[in-house]
Amino acid sequence: MPPTKPKPNPQKKPVKKIKVLQVKRTQQKSLLSEHFYPVLGILFVVATFFLTAFGYSLYESAIIGLWIVGIVFFIRQVVQFMKGEQAPRKPERKPLASMPSKKYTPPALPRVSKDFRPMPPAGDKRYPPPSPFIKPPK
Repeated sequence: MPPTKPKPNPQKKPVKKIKVLQVKRTQQKSLLSEHFYPVLGILFVVATFFLTAFGYSLYESAIIGLWIVGIVFFIRQVVQFMKGEQAPRKPERKPLASMPSKKYTPPALPRVSKDFRPMPPAGDKRYPPPSPFIKPPK
C-alpha cells in the first residue's frame, strides 16, 4: 500500500494575512492659508462696507480697506519669511505639442518602379519575394 498524505485538519488551516496599504498623511493646510487671496478680497469688501456704514465716504473707506488688507498681507509675508517657508512654485510647463521640438526632416521617398509598384529597399537581395505557390527547382 502506497503511503498516503495526511489529510489536512480544517481547524489548523493557515490564516491568510491581508496587507493593508499604508498611505502617508499629508499635512493639511488651514482654510485661511489655502484660500488666502480670496479671504483678503472678502476682508476688503467687508471693511469698505462697514467703514461706509460708519459715515466715511466710499473713496475713504476703500482706501482704508486697502490699507487694512495691505497690512495683513505684509504681516503674513513677514511670518512666512521668519518660518522659512518658500512661496509655492508653479509647475514647469512643457512645450506645447504643436510646437516641433526638433527640426523637421521629411520622410524618405518610397522606392517605386516606372509603373508605381513598390520596390524593395536598396541592397535587398530577397526580391522578388519567394512565392508560396512556386516550388524551387531541384
